[in-house]
Amino acid sequence: MDEPRVLRWESLTKRSFDAIDRSRAVVLVTCSPLEVHGPHLPLGADALEGEGLAERVLRFLPDRHRDRVFLKLPFIYAATDTVPQPGSLYFQPSTTMTVLEDLGRTLAAQGFEHVVVSNFHGGPRHFLAIEKACQRVHRRHGIKMVSLFSLMITRLTEGTSNLDDVLGNVPGVHKPDLRGDTHGGLVETSQLLALHGDWVDPDYKHLPQMTAEIWLANQGRTRVEKGNKLGDLINLLRGNRDGIAFFKEETYSGAPAGASAELGERFLDLLGEKAAGAVTELLDGDIGPEDCHSPIWGIRFLFLNPVMIKLANWIVGLRPNPIA
Repeated sequence: MDEPRVLRWESLTKRSFDAIDRSRAVVLVTCSPLEVHGPHLPLGADALEGEGLAERVLRFLPDRHRDRVFLKLPFIYAATDTVPQPGSLYFQPSTTMTVLEDLGRTLAAQGFEHVVVSNFHGGPRHFLAIEKACQRVHRRHGIKMVSLFSLMITRLTEGTSNLDDVLGNVPGVHKPDLRGDTHGGLVETSQLLALHGDWVDPDYKHLPQMTAEIWLANQGRTRVEKGNKLGDLINLLRGNRDGIAFFKEETYSGAPAGASAELGERFLDLLGEKAAGAVTELLDGDIGPEDCHSPIWGIRFLFLNPVMIKLANWIVGLRPNPIA
């Protein structure tokens, strides 16, 4: 059977829009930041990867869902906890929730029943904000609106946004290159080479591996050793502070030089196929939106409560408007 139809919302005429069966259509929207991803990747890396993931999912849907119309909205870049570098745009989690709630409300009013929110930004405050908005839309308006990223990390990593163990088994990956690969490294550079290779600066091939640990070692510093609860807590707080300080000086974490478009295709296929399994269960009615949360959903209060957000920002030294 042919590839599912993906229609760009902004390209539709009124006549073509009215011809769509909205009860079977699936609305796709990516909510990821515009932020610095090294000296080599486009500022829209997370949004482009989120869109790439959503469209790759469609390749792996079973025949019974391939005749649906998939409506792709322009991506939303209201996202929090971006890299503190000029070029990054920072929003509060509450902004992300408000935008997505308004979107879900208006889609429900127009008769749509399925909305998939994609993303490739691993900050917990961001993807939990997406989950919270989706939950509110489902509860208030009855439509199935879910966070694709949360589904994916639940199925693949048991809740963290670290994909090292999963992607480390992909043929062609040199596992040491995944050490500290959290931002603009091997994984993201490979995916961008596969999706938008002409937007990647070819000098990525000459970038050295860089991580917060390497950066600290170059300064003669080390992280607190784990071993007891106090040490773990101190390590966590210092780790967050060190991460912000690191990204104020450096713009990527990982080893982008080992990236390739071939690896990017393999990463996208692996992630897309796994996410497609969960989306299929949702469209079949085997699971509901309440089954589509990340494992840290149960402690969302720690990440999304306004008081906790201010407290966490103060502890790690993050200003609400980090780019002056």
